[in-house]
Amino acid sequence: TLQAKSRLIKFLHKEMGFDVLAWEAGFIDCYYMNEALRSEMPLKDAKKFMMSGGWDASEYVHHVFDYARRSWKTERPLIMAGFDLGRPPRATKNYLGVIDSIFAKAPWLKPADSVYSRIDTCTKGVGGYLGNQFTKKFSKKGEQTVKFFIYSLMDSLTAGKKSSGVFSQSEKLRYSYFLRSFYFDIELNHLIYQSDETYQIMRDKFMADRMLWLIEKFYPGKKIIVWTASAHFKRNTFLQTRLESDKNIGEISFYNKSDVFLQAGDYLDYYLGKKMYTIAFTTYQGKKGMIFPDGHPRKKDYEYTDKIDEPEPGSYEAIAHETEKEYLFTDLRSLRKNNWLSKENIAYPFGYRKDKAKWNDLIDAFFFIDKMFPDKILPIDK
Repeated sequence: TLQAKSRLIKFLHKEMGFDVLAWEAGFIDCYYMNEALRSEMPLKDAKKFMMSGGWDASEYVHHVFDYARRSWKTERPLIMAGFDLGRPPRATKNYLGVIDSIFAKAPWLKPADSVYSRIDTCTKGVGGYLGNQFTKKFSKKGEQTVKFFIYSLMDSLTAGKKSSGVFSQSEKLRYSYFLRSFYFDIELNHLIYQSDETYQIMRDKFMADRMLWLIEKFYPGKKIIVWTASAHFKRNTFLQTRLESDKNIGEISFYNKSDVFLQAGDYLDYYLGKKMYTIAFTTYQGKKGMIFPDGHPRKKDYEYTDKIDEPEPGSYEAIAHETEKEYLFTDLRSLRKNNWLSKENIAYPFGYRKDKAKWNDLIDAFFFIDKMFPDKILPIDK
């Protein structure tokens, strides 16, 4: 899947006029990754502006970053963006870096040392739940102090007369949305310790909000590619039925359980409609997992490969396999009403799990790869 996605990104940028690649990664982090890619910084370090030990470590995704770096020497660079919470190790530096850069231009906005100390503590605690490094819990009073200050700082930037003479309109916009994103991440950090369910609900809501910021404020008029887990950008979530393999359970609606929540795609579908096209990657056979090179410090604890269970006969994947094609792209948006794919069918596009749906209600296309193979992790020096 990663290899296919990487090739698809190059095609969409070269041939189809897409200019922005938005990752399921830090909103602020990915913005600053563009500066790193434009610089002479080693690519292995520039990639870490987004995350450390995730997609940046994949041999197959590495080509995307290399391509993006080379694109900055052309008239049409591939711009990096993010629409999720910050990831370590860069998130901590970027949160504080944004605030410090504001103070550098407008020192009268800097708070008392006691407040700044809490901001510093907060930046070190937020982010990391999805980056193999758990967040740190900080006091409720400290959290409220930082959130109130961020809100006041946003107001001073956008409405303060003194700030108008120092910051350009583009700087005001950028800093105000960076501060909003930091505010969101503080909220998510708090929710991790309260309720994983509520955390997941709000994370997807914030994903949608940040995605709209990219579309409407940062890159209006530009075509955007989104790299994310397919499930985050499906729509009509409640029309999906998860089928359990346990014969004693039978068929149950996954979204009637207590852990129901709307995905980012549900929110975005309301605003974007047909302007959003969601492709779900799926497979019939093979293995999933990660393979590390010898000598890699994470090899012992993180390397694994699991066989993918073959989908049941009559499912989309089983029928696609019968065509004996290695790859298939199945557009669901243009289906006729009586087409078999416009009816309820079984498929496995979300984490290899068995689901039933009228798939054109949830996504716009299947990208079928007959045989999947595990991701290869780069050597530590790459």
